[in-house]
Amino acid sequence: MRLASSKQASSVSKPGKTQRPRGRAGQSNLSGILLVLPALIVLGVLYIYPLISSIIMSFVSEQGIGLYNYRKAINLYWVDIFFTIGITLISLAIVFIISVAIAGYLRFNQWPFLNFVYRLPLFIPFLIAGHSMRVFLAPHGILNIILTRITGIPELPGLAFGWPGLVIAFVWKQFPQATLLILGAFQSVPDSCIEAALNLGSNKFRAIWQIVLPIASPTVLVAMVLTFVSTIGCLTIPLLIGPSKPVMLPVDMSFRITYFNDWGVANALGVISYLLVIGLSFYYLRYMVKKEEA
Repeated sequence: MRLASSKQASSVSKPGKTQRPRGRAGQSNLSGILLVLPALIVLGVLYIYPLISSIIMSFVSEQGIGLYNYRKAINLYWVDIFFTIGITLISLAIVFIISVAIAGYLRFNQWPFLNFVYRLPLFIPFLIAGHSMRVFLAPHGILNIILTRITGIPELPGLAFGWPGLVIAFVWKQFPQATLLILGAFQSVPDSCIEAALNLGSNKFRAIWQIVLPIASPTVLVAMVLTFVSTIGCLTIPLLIGPSKPVMLPVDMSFRITYFNDWGVANALGVISYLLVIGLSFYYLRYMVKKEEA
């Protein structure tokens, strides 16, 4: 009897092990599932189902099931594929430079005007941004009118309807979101790290490049991934301000459906865009896993 009672007492009074009632654990799991269920339904209906359907339809054509749509898409639009990648990478590089520069400046200096102005494009939709840049960069647009009055040179070529105007429009629309994310990461870096570098003779530029930026690199990478995804999938800005040829892949997809009713090739172009995004996302996840393991 004593031995049994001592076993029961030891099992009850084991330190560091608090047993949660199974009923409460089940209720908490059920509550968590119910909380995320609406988001999962929306994700499944608006993203997962269209994605799976697009992938399946990309292999279906009049010739049957196969890679006909992909061969046709590559033969017709291989120049547009490389053009899309080039415009996206150029815009991404410029967004990175501008965002890091603004975030680095605001990390050391308080300028409320700059802190307010750079966020304004966040609240402008892509359609309005494309139309505004079309008016601003056109051959007889606002920019050329101002330059003509300053320089006296008439009939200046416009930047719209070419790849420079397309890059300018993308950068102007995309850099505020990246700057907002990077600035938050820069401000989370302890002042002691920066002060130690400055006391050892480093300037602010080297402190940002060699200390602040490596510490904030996960957030910077997130900002660049979001910029890449939103740029490569944008339709309105290339449609309004981009060149007539070559064009970006979303424009090709839109024309393929609107004028040819060719959903197979359009879905094949969409899958190619997915693969480009998945490649960058895979690199990001691999980088994050290595960083967490280190």
